[in-house]
Amino acid sequence: MLNRRASLGLSCAAVCTVLIGLAGPSPVRADKKPHIMFIQQDKVVAFNPLTGEGAQTGTATGDINGVSIVNFQFVVIPQTFPNFTFNNRAGITDIDGDQIIFKNVGSGRFIGPGLADPSVAPGVPPYQVFANGIGGPLTGTYEVVATSGKYSHRYRIGQKFDYKGVAYNPSTPPTPGGSLGSVYVEVYGPGNGDD
Repeated sequence: MLNRRASLGLSCAAVCTVLIGLAGPSPVRADKKPHIMFIQQDKVVAFNPLTGEGAQTGTATGDINGVSIVNFQFVVIPQTFPNFTFNNRAGITDIDGDQIIFKNVGSGRFIGPGLADPSVAPGVPPYQVFANGIGGPLTGTYEVVATSGKYSHRYRIGQKFDYKGVAYNPSTPPTPGGSLGSVYVEVYGPGNGDD
């Protein structure tokens, strides 16, 4: 009796294995996150609110590591405010001196007013964190436009990668109006520069 049950169990396992094999590979889960090719964290170092032009500097970490420099221009169209578009150039130089430049275009949305902290009275320290600041989420693409060194072999000119980010300027007070903020970006793509 025991051998018959064991034999029946093995037969069921074999049939299940065959059926699973015929069904093909498991479908990719919809909630699977894309590979983060690199993270870029920058400080805005210049911004002209009249032209929307500015610059930011920071670091990139991941499949590309190094110092990041971005020249940007926001374009705000009154009819679509708080939405805006942008046309940026993002460059990264690594510790070997190899460089890559991306054309970074996309759109964003200003959050305003930002989330208010009900435990802080207006104008009293420690002040609001977001309520009087300005910034919001960004989405777009990083397109390779120039490379040197190892990046010439890893990335094709014209290759595009999706990204999401956020930029935010601090509240006033404690900082004066127009104080410069920070930027956080996640660039998605294949691992280690492979396609």
